[in-house]
Amino acid sequence: MTARVEISQLSKTYVHKPWLWGKPQENPVLKNVTLTIPENRVLGLVGESGCGKSTLCKVLLGIEEITAGTVKINGQDIKGLSATAWQPLRRVMQVVYQDPYASLDPRMTVRQLVSEPLDIHQLHTNPAEREKFLKELMLSVGLSETYLPRYAHEFSGGQRQRIAIARALALDPQILIADEPVSALDVSVQAQILNLLKEIKQKRKLSILFVTHDFGVARFLCDEIAVMYKGQIVEQASSEELFAHPLHPYTQQLLAAVPSVAKNGSCLKAHPFFTSGREGWSCSFASRCSQAQATCQFASCSLRQVTPNHQVMCITKIQEKKND
Repeated sequence: MTARVEISQLSKTYVHKPWLWGKPQENPVLKNVTLTIPENRVLGLVGESGCGKSTLCKVLLGIEEITAGTVKINGQDIKGLSATAWQPLRRVMQVVYQDPYASLDPRMTVRQLVSEPLDIHQLHTNPAEREKFLKELMLSVGLSETYLPRYAHEFSGGQRQRIAIARALALDPQILIADEPVSALDVSVQAQILNLLKEIKQKRKLSILFVTHDFGVARFLCDEIAVMYKGQIVEQASSEELFAHPLHPYTQQLLAAVPSVAKNGSCLKAHPFFTSGREGWSCSFASRCSQAQATCQFASCSLRQVTPNHQVMCITKIQEKKND
């Protein structure tokens, strides 16, 4: 299966320089991230706020520079690319942002918003051809062509996100980065947008990086899920495998935090995070882990495959699987 995106040992560190004196302080946000997004597949990236998900998206889009490691888009290394060299890749990879109220310019009509990528790349320059293309594009995201002369503030949040998706699809990309595209929407509208993304993925054979903090959303849409904690991928598996057999304690705690209802109608309570004085241990999750052992203090661990298509970064779980 062809890999659209190949990320290998990617690290991103921000350096904060003091105004007058003192040593610059380094803040590592991404640490040795390795991911692959195959053709016509959806990779979910799940984790709590501040774990580095959006930073990874910015690196892929060329908004942030790579500190270490490599990122390849259709086999092309993007590290150090100039703005001119980036332009052909913009047609290959597009993005849908989280907030449809902030991502659409209120001064532009829908026609202008969706036409802007076409103008930049000089596509469908014939007026009649352009108009036909825009009408078909609007219909493909479930919107009427009569919306084209209107402004973004005239639409609901779900309709705005459909417009944002239409703008992203205008260049017929091969890769779509969706950075929490439904988290700002009502639950009923979320379902509509998720169904739309699923339909578009099947029709256009898109490769999608779907960033979310909602496991329920990830389970519905994603073929594979990677769990991120403090800039590291701590577990990765197919969607079915991850939900059936979560291995990393962090993944288990995230799943336990998903609201659910017992048979008697009572709300099931999530297991609280375990805390103790384990700062400085080799495992970055040790201070919040209820399953930590003495080996976690010194043994360094990387993401390792424990079963087919299932990787985990936990020395305890790796040893348990070896003993099985």
